[in-house]
Amino acid sequence: MPSPRRTQHVIRFTLLASSIAILSACNSDDTPTPPTAAYSEPILAGRAILPAATFAEGPGSGHYLNGDLNGQTTPFDKQPVQGFSATLRNSDGTFLAMTDNGYGTIENSADFYLRVYTLRPSFKSPAGGDGSIKVESFISLQDPNKLVPFTITNEFTTDRLLTGADFDIESMQRASDGTLWFGDEFGPFLLHTSKNGVLLEAPIPLPDSENPGKFIRSPQNPYNEEASALRIMNAARAHAQRFGATRPPVFSPYNVQLQYDVNGVKSSPNAHYARGANPQPGLTPATSEIFDVASLKSAGYSVVTWTVNDKPRMLELMKAGVSGIISDRTDLLLQAAQEFDANNDGVPGDYLLADGRIDINKFDAQGHRGSRNLRPENTLPAYEVALDNLMTTLETDTGISKDGVSVVKHDPYIEAQKCRRADGIPYTFADEVLIKNLTVAQIQSTFVCDKVFRGPEQLNDPALSPVSVQVANAKGYISPYVMPKTQDMFDLVNAYIAYYSTGAGANHPDAGKRVANAKAVRFNIETKLNPRSDTDSHGNVYRERTVGVNQLTDTLAGIIVTNNMQARADIQSFDFRTLLRVQEKFPAIRTVYLFGDFPIYPDPSSDDGTNMQGEDGKNTPWMAGMYWPYRSTATSTPFRAKRSGGFEGMAISSDGSKLYPMLEQPLTGHDAKTLLISEFDLASRSYTGRQFKYKVDDKATNIGDFVLYNATEGIVVERDNSQGDLKGFKKLIQIKLGDNGDYVSKTELVDLMKIKDPNRIAQQMTVGDVGIGENFAMPFNTIENIVVIDETTVGVMDDNNYPFSVGRHAGSKQPDDEEFVLIRLPKALSLTK
Repeated sequence: MPSPRRTQHVIRFTLLASSIAILSACNSDDTPTPPTAAYSEPILAGRAILPAATFAEGPGSGHYLNGDLNGQTTPFDKQPVQGFSATLRNSDGTFLAMTDNGYGTIENSADFYLRVYTLRPSFKSPAGGDGSIKVESFISLQDPNKLVPFTITNEFTTDRLLTGADFDIESMQRASDGTLWFGDEFGPFLLHTSKNGVLLEAPIPLPDSENPGKFIRSPQNPYNEEASALRIMNAARAHAQRFGATRPPVFSPYNVQLQYDVNGVKSSPNAHYARGANPQPGLTPATSEIFDVASLKSAGYSVVTWTVNDKPRMLELMKAGVSGIISDRTDLLLQAAQEFDANNDGVPGDYLLADGRIDINKFDAQGHRGSRNLRPENTLPAYEVALDNLMTTLETDTGISKDGVSVVKHDPYIEAQKCRRADGIPYTFADEVLIKNLTVAQIQSTFVCDKVFRGPEQLNDPALSPVSVQVANAKGYISPYVMPKTQDMFDLVNAYIAYYSTGAGANHPDAGKRVANAKAVRFNIETKLNPRSDTDSHGNVYRERTVGVNQLTDTLAGIIVTNNMQARADIQSFDFRTLLRVQEKFPAIRTVYLFGDFPIYPDPSSDDGTNMQGEDGKNTPWMAGMYWPYRSTATSTPFRAKRSGGFEGMAISSDGSKLYPMLEQPLTGHDAKTLLISEFDLASRSYTGRQFKYKVDDKATNIGDFVLYNATEGIVVERDNSQGDLKGFKKLIQIKLGDNGDYVSKTELVDLMKIKDPNRIAQQMTVGDVGIGENFAMPFNTIENIVVIDETTVGVMDDNNYPFSVGRHAGSKQPDDEEFVLIRLPKALSLTK
């Protein structure tokens, strides 16, 4: 993927078909002087427009958009120059305009790059100007020095360009040294960059003054588990794409850690055996609900969960919207798919094809370890019964034998609970041997893994598995229940097709379905290794029990390639080092990221640390260096900032020594109309503890921007969520800071829905445009830019939320442009106080 250079770039930007023509740029470098005639109310003094469909060089964008795009076609082949949320005036007549996170959510903005553009408007005014805006250059926000401690989308690149899935920057100020400060909503954080956009220090969180030692967090804060899976998946996808992968990785979580509340079903914070109401010694209390199904799917990921073995739970998870389920009971999973009514029309079977097979494009039904509650796990008969039950995918595990052969086995040991010696010599836990210490011939001639212990449905009668018997006999195996090679699984599927098409099973009533399903069946193959350095119950170091990452990965991938199964076989793992290597060396093979909490704690029944738990006070060793905030959840650190409630506005003091970031939404537990302004000292890089309160009007829902024009006075944009409605609430409010802890005083400065336009500067561009005429209005959903031009002139610009918002062009339903207007004030501001 091409990366923009770090320095400012001259843009070759594309203006797509739009409702206005861009004329030649204004010759003057100066903002036009507004008319000098006296008016008793604000008037429109200038207007310039950047068309909605304006693009700059860069990677394609908009791949994850959905909903009403107002006639725009996605993905875009470049980067949109849109969604400005902060503007600064330069001395040469240009302006810096900062884009926000892109498309409005963390889920859909991973391919939107955070940039600051240099704009040169030619304001149409009585003094001249053609009303155009020229885009001259841009800088890209980036973290090449790895100062961001959590995972970002471009985690594995050199430039580490920042995207709208990493931060939602909504405000910007320039310090006296020329560096830039940004206010973010996901943290909320303050970000500090060079004038060229290079991050200079780690993101700075907002202390929670009401809970000493804690910080204010939003639901998207990267220091909580709830927001971390999406960030890791974004990094994994970007890494895969960089090496040529065309399919996104799959997100595969433990089913008791899902979060959902939809279609009449709701997840439980207590579902996990060691979370919620099930605390375990030595572990920080944490909620079970950390993987938001809707969020991850919205971001473009399939959500295939495991391991679910009862039909009511399967049906609940189908209602919750999962993309697939991995189950030990393939018979019940088939029944659930047959019974599910996805569209609630009273007719079941919405996940089925016309012939009764499961449609993998709607739902992926996977047989776990074949079908381990029906046959001994990871054996040929286990795969055969999964095929009998029309599973769309065979899920399995692999290890490597002493002679370098990929074999199918979940555990690094040949376990006494599952396997016996063929010669009848007793084989116990104390006798267990590592797979890596035996050749495949020794394994298959010595052990038979046919023990049944998982309930009455688990059977090992060879007569139930005729194809497996046939394959085992052809290969000279002592039993169909010997540990298979990975190649044997592929061979079994081919033999199954032959058996039911031309062999002894051709007359079976389901032969046609079985053949059709087996011809398309997929494989989900796990690399089984544990990177931890502590020891297991045998006293062996976890990471030393198997061959290394590279050998395990390359051997398995090689078999997939040999069988030409790159399009049908996925490689999954809890150890993400494996998956990154697959993406780099075998990009045609899709990867599956497994997530689950199986902690080690002071109890003999605890597990092996898979795959979130840290080790020795450090980050988890399972996730290839990607940060996981283990057990930091809403239980221990509740979300006090609301979603999209962070630093929407941010002023800088007149002497340049302080920043004043302002929250867009009230904190949890605060008055529903009261916002906080916090004081941040630039010299010490710390919050001073001084805060001011801002009371939002009853008709308003948000603030859009905040600037100071002297030591104590400033301007705030207040707005509601209306668009295209001349009765909407959009105002500039003049404020004055008081004492610490006090509410600021407020006076209406400009009603942005009632601006006089005596010179008819604004003209309709499309039929049905709203707010054009003697009274000019800004009927946009979001207005997020204020810049003070002089004592009687302010500049205001909308955030057009491209391509979603339609406020101006209500008649044509075309996306809003970026409109930069100058407003002449009837009373001068005191810029020198």
